[in-house]
Amino acid sequence: MKYLFLLLLFMTSSASFAQLDSTLVRSAPTTMEEYNYMTKGYKIQVESGLDMKKGYYFEDMGDHKIGNYVFNVKKLVRENQRELAGTLIISHAEISGKTYYTAIPINNAELMKLYGAEVGKWDSGLTGAYCYLISAYLSDYILSAHIGQQKPKSK
Repeated sequence: MKYLFLLLLFMTSSASFAQLDSTLVRSAPTTMEEYNYMTKGYKIQVESGLDMKKGYYFEDMGDHKIGNYVFNVKKLVRENQRELAGTLIISHAEISGKTYYTAIPINNAELMKLYGAEVGKWDSGLTGAYCYLISAYLSDYILSAHIGQQKPKSK
């Protein structure tokens, strides 16, 4: 299962550098401050009823229930540039009651290592459900890019 996740992690990071989506290619790399906000600060903000981090907003991409896990996916967007700063995935394990705040960085190899190390600590149930979720998003992403790149057939 860990090998499958590592393969998916590689594919996901490779796709972010590919020219499939101009938004990702043009986005500035995720900063350590943004990464820490997604993995730690957002939880504090919500629990304390604080305002959103200045200069950013979240775009909700939906909730997904896979087995005994619920995932809430959010895009962190830089307000002024209207560019993607990273993706926050809030994973909740219904049986243990644990909640994980995971950030997928954009165009930042060092933060991608932190992301991989964090996900590597999970148990096989959560890892499997997460791989399913990420695979579904990656599949939709590639399909959208493929449809957008198709040329009309000439007669």
